[in-house]
Amino acid sequence: MAGGDTARSAMLEDGESRYFVKQHRNPLLLEAEALGLETLAPTLRVPRVVHCHSAPEGGVLILEYLDIAPLTGSSQWMAAGSALACLHRTECPALYGNHPDNFIGGSAQSNTSHSDWVAFFANERLLPQWQRARQRGLPTTAVERTGQVIDQLHRWLPSRPSCARLHGDLWQGNLGQVNGEPVFYDPACYHGDPQVDLAMLNLFGGVPAAFFQGYQSELPTVLQYRAWPVYDLYHWLNHYNLFGGQYARAVDDTARRLLAAR
Repeated sequence: MAGGDTARSAMLEDGESRYFVKQHRNPLLLEAEALGLETLAPTLRVPRVVHCHSAPEGGVLILEYLDIAPLTGSSQWMAAGSALACLHRTECPALYGNHPDNFIGGSAQSNTSHSDWVAFFANERLLPQWQRARQRGLPTTAVERTGQVIDQLHRWLPSRPSCARLHGDLWQGNLGQVNGEPVFYDPACYHGDPQVDLAMLNLFGGVPAAFFQGYQSELPTVLQYRAWPVYDLYHWLNHYNLFGGQYARAVDDTARRLLAAR
């Protein structure tokens, strides 16, 4: 099996079908991924879950094998945006979180329900990552600035934005296409502000304008750019905690820009 960031994986054949098999020493991580894919499946094209097995020594997740390629051309990006909008307009209870706890990369992610989005994002997203980053040696200036952002979160986030079902880990590496049809994978689902998914797509280099055109053709919305750096901060903290000091500057720069904004 070849190694990945959080799991070992391989493609297997049985003579009739091909399967994508993931193995991890923490079976809860694979159980959460399987549930996330099943959550998205009624609305989005995702790899079908064939089987998930958990044991004390680890877990195995078997998915249908899809020959996923990068999105290319405006029409494919528009289709991906349209598909995400269909997910975001799916009716769900007005409770933020409201999904079994799962993982963001290799980090545990609490989805305890809140009726207030600011409280949810502070207590279930930023605070756990910030506390872990402090323990891992995040520089003092970054710790202090990030703490100030958490204390003032109401400056950038609404208390009750529209509540949507989210992919939750939607960077460009978790999105592709098969025969021109958008495919989404490796989710970290929960219910929250749909701007979370849009912000993350813009985090590592951004996506073409055609994606947002497709999104807004299905779900007209104002892009809340003011909130995006807060959602970015969660992922920068997580990257610092998972991968180390090279992300300390991204944490500090993001917090500094937020505090400087009027």
